[in-house]
Amino acid sequence: MPTLPKLTAAGLLAFSVPVLAPALALSLVLALALAPTASRAQPAAAVAARPLTPPFVGTTLDGHYYDMSRQRGRVVMVVLWRTDCAVCLSKMPELRANALGWKAAPFDLLLINLDNTDTDVDAYDKTRRQVAGDQGPVLSFWHGHGRVPEAWRSVQRLPRTFIIDREGRTAASYDGRFSPEAWNQVADLLP
Repeated sequence: MPTLPKLTAAGLLAFSVPVLAPALALSLVLALALAPTASRAQPAAAVAARPLTPPFVGTTLDGHYYDMSRQRGRVVMVVLWRTDCAVCLSKMPELRANALGWKAAPFDLLLINLDNTDTDVDAYDKTRRQVAGDQGPVLSFWHGHGRVPEAWRSVQRLPRTFIIDREGRTAASYDGRFSPEAWNQVADLLP
């Protein structure tokens, strides 16, 4: 029976570099060509062209008053959701973890629940606090305890997400699953 040659690191490297190098080079070129370019400085005309966001005013589930019009200078992410929306619930840990990561930044995460009554959202929030504790600067609301802008109520798919820039203008919105680029947009808007 023939014996196979012993495979060494040097032998593997000698084989893999000529074979993999072209593929790695092509991957790098494609990644650079297709990667979105991010710029923190945006032209004034682009910012001015964004629509002003109708202000949201409400009381959080734990009783604190919030007025979005008083939040100039802060980036705000608003997420409209329901407790019977599986996609919404699956995104909650990610939302809370990212908000915690930006705890020191001028950033607010508003979770506005659209359930018919506040009973389900109160039960969810109570359970979440027991399981996960306080997870950062997240402000939770039930829509009945606030003035939700009419433009936000025309929900096609949940979750519905709005990113509000530091001047109070809508920088982006997403219906349904929002992509990781939403977090990139938030990061681009932060000072």
